[in-house]
Order: sequence, then structure tokens, then C-alpha cells
Amino acid sequence: MVRKYRDYPEEGELVVGKVTKINPYSGFIYLEEYDKTGMVHISEVARKWVRDIREFLKEGRQVVALVMKVDEKSGHISLSLKRVSKREAEEKLKEFKREQKAEKMLELISKETGMSMDEAYEKIGFPFQKIFGEMYEGFKISLTQPEVLERKGIEKKIVEIVRKTAEKSIEIKETEVKAEIEIRTLDPNGIEIIKKYLRELEKNGFKVSYISAPRYMVWTTSKDPKKAENRLMEVCEKTAKSYGLEFAFKRLR
Repeated sequence: MVRKYRDYPEEGELVVGKVTKINPYSGFIYLEEYDKTGMVHISEVARKWVRDIREFLKEGRQVVALVMKVDEKSGHISLSLKRVSKREAEEKLKEFKREQKAEKMLELISKETGMSMDEAYEKIGFPFQKIFGEMYEGFKISLTQPEVLERKGIEKKIVEIVRKTAEKSIEIKETEVKAEIEIRTLDPNGIEIIKKYLRELEKNGFKVSYISAPRYMVWTTSKDPKKAENRLMEVCEKTAKSYGLEFAFKRLR
């Protein structure tokens, strides 16, 4: 069961829950991440007049709700369904599924290291939520930028455990990294020099296409976009200097 580091959700937060009980004028929704039950009044179920609340709520159905009010003293959580757009609901469900996948990775770590799930959450899950907003993002970052986790205060040995676990569970898709370069030269043999320069970029694994003199598009694909972008800029600039070319680099997102 996915957990949050806070005991209660915050007002204005989107939460995922399951409808557990329906009354004539209200419904009750169990919020798994907080192990709490919230209530949605019939007036907050839909944007139109609701004659029968059961037309919109079904017991056992998973829903995305907006937290309207939280009273920790009484334990009362007021929810709204009508204030959640279709797009917001879709994005929240995607996030929830990512967190379920992250919890599976925590379970793997627990089994392989002998940590309890409580320890795994305290050392990994909750810190990731606080730093990145969700656990899954921390696991994902461990694959390409583990040093970021260490800078955020995660122990090096924990980072390594996280990285090895993430390698088994997360497939990082390659991203296209593009840049526009401008190259100029006053050399009488300038055209040949530029051709050699562009061929050198291709030897380094980059693709090149002509835009309009003196502008060219250079791009590559990588599972680590930041690292690829830095290498792209470094190679383009260093190679330009070796050929005596004037050079300008513009990142393209």
C-alpha cells in the first residue's frame, strides 16, 4: 500500500481513492496513501444537478478527488469530484501508478537487504517524496544522475542499492537532443574546412543537417539528455576551434 510521509493530505491536493460507502447526500472515499477516509457531499459530486448520487458514485470505483478542507483534530476530510478536470484526473492516476511501481521497487530492496518496509520508506521512499514530489522520480534519477541523490543527502550505499533496483524495473527511453550551430570562416578554402568539420561531428556519432548558411542542425539521442547535451556542445565547440572556425551554439528543446 503506497504511503505518504504526511499523516493528512493538504488542502488543494489531488488524491486517489476508492468509494467505500454511499449515502443519499454524500459518499465516502478511502484514501490509500494516507490510510484515511474522506467525504464528498452531493453538491461536490458533479457540475450539474444531481438527482441520485448513485448515478455518479459506485462502491469500489477508483476516483480522483480534490481536497477541499482538512480538520486533523476531528479527522474530517472534505473532498470534491466536480472540481477535478479530466486531464488532472488522468495525470494524477498516472502519478499514482508510478508510485505503485516505486513501492514494488521498495519491496525488492526490502527483500534483498533485510530492511523492513518501514525502514525502506524512512530511508528512501519518504526522502524521495520530500525532494522530488514522488518516489518514482528518485528511482528514475538514480539511473542517470546518482550524484544528485547524494547531494540531496541520500547515503551513497543507499543510492547504489536504489540504482541497481531501478535498473531491473525502469526502462529509460531515449530522448532526442538537438542544437543549432553557426560556423563561419574567412579562409579561402572555407567550404572544404566546414565540410571536414561536419564530417568530424558525424564521426563523433552526431547527425547533421543543413538549415541555411551558416546555420546547421546537429542532434543525437540519449537516455541521459543532460549528459548528451553537454557532450554535444563540448564536441561542437572544441572541434570548431581545432579547425579555426567562428562558432555559436544554440540549444533547441
